[in-house]
Amino acid sequence: MKGDRHEGPVDRLSRRTGETLAWLFLVSAALTGWEVVSASLFRAPTIWVHDLTTMLCVACFLFGGAYAQVRREHIRITAIYDLLPARLQRACDVFGLLLALGYLLVLAWFTGSQAVESIRLGEMSGHAWNTPMPVVIRLCFFLATVLLALQVFVHLREAIRALRETLRP
Repeated sequence: MKGDRHEGPVDRLSRRTGETLAWLFLVSAALTGWEVVSASLFRAPTIWVHDLTTMLCVACFLFGGAYAQVRREHIRITAIYDLLPARLQRACDVFGLLLALGYLLVLAWFTGSQAVESIRLGEMSGHAWNTPMPVVIRLCFFLATVLLALQVFVHLREAIRALRETLRP
């Protein structure tokens, strides 16, 4: 719960996913450190660290969008917004969230079709370790987009409710 706002299932999922995946940045840093030591001191570079850290960091960044949204910490430019009356601010919130939701639904459709195609082809990275990195990244992109769209939908419902309250006499 943040403030007096009750967290629903989508909020909890976004928060837990973000908090859990954030640890993968630490894992990525440790793996990169291992790679530096392995290559520099032991003259035994790995073939797998680069691909693995790329996949881990991509997953973290992608799912970080829903985490930032649930915390309401996305970057905003509010110079004009802050000057508006509460009713107009609520209307702007609804409009912006509608635009974001429309964009995310199109993005989810597009990334979902790419993920399905990548899985169907059994797409591999083509690097020395030859991992299914394209499949993992495309699947993460789709799932993170769906989660972010769900989070935006939750906030849209809240914004509509807030707008209705400002319209009451």
